[in-house]
Amino acid sequence: MFDRLFFFHNPKAGGTSVVGALSQLFPPARRGPRIENDATEHAQHAGRYEAFAGYDFYAGHYGFDIYEAVGEGMPAATNFRWPVDRVVSVYRYFRHVVEITDAQSRDPRFRAVSLAKRLSLDDFVTCDDPAVVLHTYDHHCRQLTGSGWSPVYEQDLATARDMIDRMVWFYVCEHPYESLAWADMAFEGRAPRVERLNVTPAEDSAETLLSPKALRQVLSRNQKDIAIYQHALGRLLAEVSPAETRLIA
Repeated sequence: MFDRLFFFHNPKAGGTSVVGALSQLFPPARRGPRIENDATEHAQHAGRYEAFAGYDFYAGHYGFDIYEAVGEGMPAATNFRWPVDRVVSVYRYFRHVVEITDAQSRDPRFRAVSLAKRLSLDDFVTCDDPAVVLHTYDHHCRQLTGSGWSPVYEQDLATARDMIDRMVWFYVCEHPYESLAWADMAFEGRAPRVERLNVTPAEDSAETLLSPKALRQVLSRNQKDIAIYQHALGRLLAEVSPAETRLIA
């Protein structure tokens, strides 16, 4: 069991539930404060994160840049979700859960939310607006190698895979049983129950159904996220599968 942990919270991928469980492993005084939660705050920090150093548990929509500044060398974990479903969930969350005022709807900080409330699912996920692309284009890969709040690819795909290979644990949304079985081993039986939190209900079935054309574009835009998802899933199944089963495969 390790006494420090940095959790890269991938948005709309079951992370709220996981963070709630993991935080119980650390006393409140040892949990890091909120650092940033969007591109505006990321720009305001301008890479200056040293003041947040010194805690045992960090969890948030943080990228590798924050990890380097406050937790380099700490055991790390994250959460995965099939990228197409994650992008659809971002749209639904912005459209139905996030509430903004008329003034905020004109504020660049809330542009992605404002567009989700005005556009159809297909139009939102294929939108080229920079504020939307941050959420819909390889977000997780950019997060694990630089920052999900920056459109720049800081490192290549191999770097992301290496980061995943060094993680002590991660949660795969589509495989909760396997993820929690691994957690039981990784945390030596101390991992609390992961509850389902922050689930966004669909208003109608049309909001969860992408057209074939939109689906192709989402897949094309998330090739790196798909690659790291597949890599992570392979490791998860290897961690929980009996050795004799792996030999047969």
